[in-house]
Amino acid sequence: MILIFTLPALGILYFSSVLVYEKVELVKEVDNTYDNLTYLNAVKKLILQVQKERSLSVKYHLSKIELPELLEQRNDTSKSCDELKGLISNLSLENRFNQYKNELKKLEDFRSKLDNFDTDLVEVFQTYTSLNKIVLSSLSTLKPVKLAIELNSDFANILNFLKFEESLQIEKDLIEIYLTKKSLDPKLYELFLENYFIQDSNRTLFYTNINLEVMQKLNIKFNEEYTSKIFNIKNNIKENIQSNNILKIQEWEKISNENLENFNNIFNALISSIEQSAKKYEDQIVEDRNKSLIFLFVCFSTLISLLFVLRNIIFNEQKSFMIVQKHKDIYELLNQANKFLLKFFDKKRLYSNICELLSENENIRFCFIYDYVDDEITAQEGELKQRVITQIGNYHDKNQNNIVSKTMKWETSIIINNFEQKNISIFYDDAKKLNINSMASFPIKKFNTIVGTLVLYSNELNFFDQEVEILFDKLVNDITHCLEKMEYEEIRIKQEDELRLSSYAFESSEPMIITNNTGDIIKVNQAFCTAMGYAKEEILGKNPRIFKSGHQDKRFGDELWNSLKVQGFWSGEVYNKKANNEIIPLRATITAIKDKEGRITHFLGQYIDIGEQKDKEKVLEYQATHDNLTGLPNRLLLLDRIEHAITKVVRHKIVGGLIFIDLDNFKEVNDTLGHDIGDALLIMVAKKIKEVVRDEDTIARIGGDEFIVLIDNIGNNKDVAKTNISNLAIKIKNALNSITTIEGHINVSTPSIGITLFNDSSVSVKDIIKQADTAMYVAKKQGKNAIEFF
Repeated sequence: MILIFTLPALGILYFSSVLVYEKVELVKEVDNTYDNLTYLNAVKKLILQVQKERSLSVKYHLSKIELPELLEQRNDTSKSCDELKGLISNLSLENRFNQYKNELKKLEDFRSKLDNFDTDLVEVFQTYTSLNKIVLSSLSTLKPVKLAIELNSDFANILNFLKFEESLQIEKDLIEIYLTKKSLDPKLYELFLENYFIQDSNRTLFYTNINLEVMQKLNIKFNEEYTSKIFNIKNNIKENIQSNNILKIQEWEKISNENLENFNNIFNALISSIEQSAKKYEDQIVEDRNKSLIFLFVCFSTLISLLFVLRNIIFNEQKSFMIVQKHKDIYELLNQANKFLLKFFDKKRLYSNICELLSENENIRFCFIYDYVDDEITAQEGELKQRVITQIGNYHDKNQNNIVSKTMKWETSIIINNFEQKNISIFYDDAKKLNINSMASFPIKKFNTIVGTLVLYSNELNFFDQEVEILFDKLVNDITHCLEKMEYEEIRIKQEDELRLSSYAFESSEPMIITNNTGDIIKVNQAFCTAMGYAKEEILGKNPRIFKSGHQDKRFGDELWNSLKVQGFWSGEVYNKKANNEIIPLRATITAIKDKEGRITHFLGQYIDIGEQKDKEKVLEYQATHDNLTGLPNRLLLLDRIEHAITKVVRHKIVGGLIFIDLDNFKEVNDTLGHDIGDALLIMVAKKIKEVVRDEDTIARIGGDEFIVLIDNIGNNKDVAKTNISNLAIKIKNALNSITTIEGHINVSTPSIGITLFNDSSVSVKDIIKQADTAMYVAKKQGKNAIEFF
């Protein structure tokens, strides 16, 4: 019986020993941090030496005068290289060793070329920068300390700082070249722009991830006296503008050296912070180890007296061990994920690899990622994925009762450690069959906006404890950083493309001007000068008011400026006055250009000559509203004029009238004499009607042989109007009957005329035409060549 209880107790001792062993191993791992710090200081030292040698090489190339300090610096750089070479070997970074040796060989070859002036400034930067990149990249391969997430994060962030500092060093040397030569050649200019964006990206990464406590300790004071001048120098280089109002070389060297000294202080502060974190972590691990040793001793000393409770102790130890192992496995997954997260610039591949990696864990039964933006599911192929895909239509709706929709709606993680307690999964009914006992979902964000959900199913009950939840939150945060990095990269590439294309676009065939925020023209392309008839010298420095033609009033100008202030742009038609006082219609788009604080700094005006378009519009408008044969208004224009006539008679309390004319026997003319004679008759009819009616009245051809005469004021009352329109109809009839021959052929056509009057808006346009048409048909039935009223 004693043996039965002793064995479990001995088991407790065994597992306690294992726990102590793990704590001891963790203590050993802390030594990795100090090794890493040693290597980091060596990297910093070498980078500093390489930067100094690069600066001296630039001076040497510019002056063509032998510099003794350059030879001394080369010796210092070589010594630092040898020191780092030994550390690389000691830290088992052989995969970086060959690259490092190749770069050192290239450096030696380059030094010879530089001594013979058989190189250019671009190769100077490329050679030294390439070496520093290899050295910096080796930092990412250093072995992290397990479970020291904050420590590893601080260590990783120092890489961002060194990259940021390297870009500042490159900028320093480029500005020195600019101050010496007053300009940069195209290749150095392109290198400056590339470094400008890299610097901004590394600065953002560094300040985004820096520990707040470290940030508070850093009291960085840069030389504020020359800050604005330095900004102007960088701006001049970026915009490729030459200026004499810049710093002298000596002033720049003083400023840059002070700033670099400040950055060395920052580095030392960061190292100090990491050392303190490592010491704190080491103390904690040692404390945990000592507690474990005490626990082991207590277990051993009380073995005899605690035989009865040994079983519970064993059970608890086993449970603790399993939890630790579970956490260890999950942490290992995160480590593997972090290794490839920075390598991916494609969202789909990133999601796919995350799912594949998580599925390798024996406790993860199934997992998938729902992409809210693309409405797609990413998971390992199989039956479970297909079942999830069938429900994808419900996931986009945040009001649906499923774990994905609820996660998207609440924007927080959801943990269900007993799968049977809540039915919000399509696998709920088959949980036992599929061996699913718990599940969790984590929202994936990008710039604080939900873009997806990571859903995990475990075969273990209560699998997602607090520690596991924290670890998966860390994984999701890393995914977020990766997605944001992809976005930043896309923005950077887009900005580079826009910057490159804008230089070509401004000198395109489209007229453009740029003004400052007070409206003075500071840049104009040749296309605008050609369109307006001015030389560039006549426009630069002037206000666009010199093109004002008087076609736009003050209200137009107020609306334009209001649109620019509120919306940031305005688009519309303007009529400008050219140098020869000719008026030119233009389609204008004016855009307000703002700085980072949202203040307007410039205005960009883009113009398109629409003179020819306006002429075409007039022709098309005429063709759309007039009969091609007779030149008379067609039905479309007639309907519009009848609408206006109704409005007029109602307003002035007068009577309007409409005469509907149809040519009798017109078909016979077409069939016997041909369509050419029929067309000639129609032209003669239009001419005869024009001779009878007033100029202000409308004559329209609405069909093959149908004409309408609209009179918007035929009398003050219906009796007078009836008399007047009857007389007019008789005149029209007589005029048309006077056409006896058509190009030598006898005219057999006569007019049938219908008349209607209107004096209010109770009758529609179509009804008025229909009334006159009805009267015309009555006239036809009476034997044609007649006049009838409706």
